[in-house]
Amino acid sequence: MNFKRYFAGISSVVLAAGLLSFPASGDETAFFIDHFEDGNHSWTGRGAAKLQLSESNPFDGVNCLQVSGRTAAWNGAQKELDMTLFQPGGTYSFSCNAMQTAGKAEETFYMKLQYTDASGETKYDPVAEATTMKGEWVQLANSEYTVPADASKAFLYVETADGSFDFYIDNAVGAGEATIIEGPAQKKLKYGDINYDGVINIPDLCLIKAAVTEGLTDDAQKKAADVNRDKEINAEDAMLIFQYLKGEIETFPEPPVPENIWDDYQETATPQMQKFYADSIYHMGNTSRLRKKVEQAQAGEKTTVAYIGGSITEGNGLETCYAKRSYNYFAQTFGNGGNVSYVNAGLSGTSSVVGLMRAQNDILSKNADVIFIEFSVNDHPEEIYKKGFESLIKQCLSQPNDPAVVVIITRAKGGYSMQEQMVKSAKNFDVPIISMDTALTKAFESGTLKKEDYYSDEYHPHASGNALISDCISYFYRQALKTENMSDEYTIPSTSAYGSEYSTCSIVPVTELQGFNQGAFKTSKHPRFPYAYDFQKGSNNAPMTFKTTGKGIFILFKSNQNSSLGVLDVTVNGKTTSIKGNRNYAWGGPDADMAFYQPQSGELSVSMKMQNAGTDFSIWGIGVVK
Repeated sequence: MNFKRYFAGISSVVLAAGLLSFPASGDETAFFIDHFEDGNHSWTGRGAAKLQLSESNPFDGVNCLQVSGRTAAWNGAQKELDMTLFQPGGTYSFSCNAMQTAGKAEETFYMKLQYTDASGETKYDPVAEATTMKGEWVQLANSEYTVPADASKAFLYVETADGSFDFYIDNAVGAGEATIIEGPAQKKLKYGDINYDGVINIPDLCLIKAAVTEGLTDDAQKKAADVNRDKEINAEDAMLIFQYLKGEIETFPEPPVPENIWDDYQETATPQMQKFYADSIYHMGNTSRLRKKVEQAQAGEKTTVAYIGGSITEGNGLETCYAKRSYNYFAQTFGNGGNVSYVNAGLSGTSSVVGLMRAQNDILSKNADVIFIEFSVNDHPEEIYKKGFESLIKQCLSQPNDPAVVVIITRAKGGYSMQEQMVKSAKNFDVPIISMDTALTKAFESGTLKKEDYYSDEYHPHASGNALISDCISYFYRQALKTENMSDEYTIPSTSAYGSEYSTCSIVPVTELQGFNQGAFKTSKHPRFPYAYDFQKGSNNAPMTFKTTGKGIFILFKSNQNSSLGVLDVTVNGKTTSIKGNRNYAWGGPDADMAFYQPQSGELSVSMKMQNAGTDFSIWGIGVVK
């Protein structure tokens, strides 16, 4: 079908300017051309992002669209596609110009497609990416993008690789296959080309001389002027440009590789224990964020090391637990003047789903910089745990301060561990994995260690066992900081192993729940959660009701096995899910379950009541997936 007639409703100025061109093989079709001169054209904010017209930085015309209020890199701008025009399996041209003035000298933008697949799972597919200098427009374009064949409810969106800075978009286009869409000429960094005209010549020599005496205000020019890349603009840079123009040198010198003390670090443990430590590094992962946090601590900046997990992490609050021991190593090795803080959010008997709900309150609100996640003997094979664990990793990675995330995997004496399940999610996000499961299993088989060298019972390490975990973490730090394990800048992948769609879930204060009525649940207290409600047995069983906005509802509750705890019916927008308080592998502590989920955010009308008014039930938190 040819939609060229749609041009009649689009600014004739756009067409006259030659924004679109159609090669002989192209499909002469335009479905939308959004210039943002007079409105958002159905673009909306993703996550916390807010959109507004701006006349300060348009690519052309009088307005562009400003994206502000972002709290994570994935927050951006999105447009829902009309699936009768952009048909699954069809190939199309997409383009959008982007610019930032508040990030680093160079930033990378992504254009992606969010869609629901045939199984109902939300997927994220890359369309285009581009890197640009601060203050320069760049085009995100793909003239041969094929919409997945099973796609429905699709959104085209723009985000950044890192950071939460404001940015702008303009001239967004969706057209037929092979349509050529005109975009901005991209400014590329070339050391010495300070005015970015594509060549190094006399004007650049004039600029470098002025820069040495007066300085530069433009970040892009500063980067191009630092030809020896020593992070200073001085007479040496000016001399190098002068020598280049005279023909005395053909290239600028590469920056010296800084000496790395960790490259020559000599381990002092026995060869058998060094092998044990090496075996524990299941996956080195991307080390970029960790290196930055180490440098931050070494510079004397406030740095927080946090741990979230079950009773192994909680360690009864003892100084001998692996969390406190490994924190001490970090603080003593990398800290500078008592600037490193410790957060232990371990909670006995809890799964990663519970961890997902409480992470915001317990670690993320404290601006955790290095986060260890440990739930491998508390999780199970069901989908809720797979997605809960994966969503927890993404939730931590998505924080504005770009924390480093490390997964710790342990094992029971009898061998129980969710390692196989968890490494798929952790490797999807390319985060480091320290596996005591692998290291212990090999040590037991070789005779290097006996089980009594580690365990105090079926699951928990004694003091010496905790020391082994801490030693493995310390060894990992030393290996991760070696030059050979340096990584490029980290970007959160848009892929998933099981699904991370619950990553925005956290316990919501009841004051933020509209029209909250606690019904037959009386106010109680819990030492670890912001609020608690106990059902009043024998009451009129009045439901707890409220409204909120989001994608889903999770319930945090007391659970136990072989108990008198009853069943809570949670009805959301007319759909009821039953949550049982009596559960296997429960010891009277907190558990969590999903009561409702939908792919897109909307109003959620919630009612919760007991199936049997003669049973007990305690609600310790209401989680909302934003």
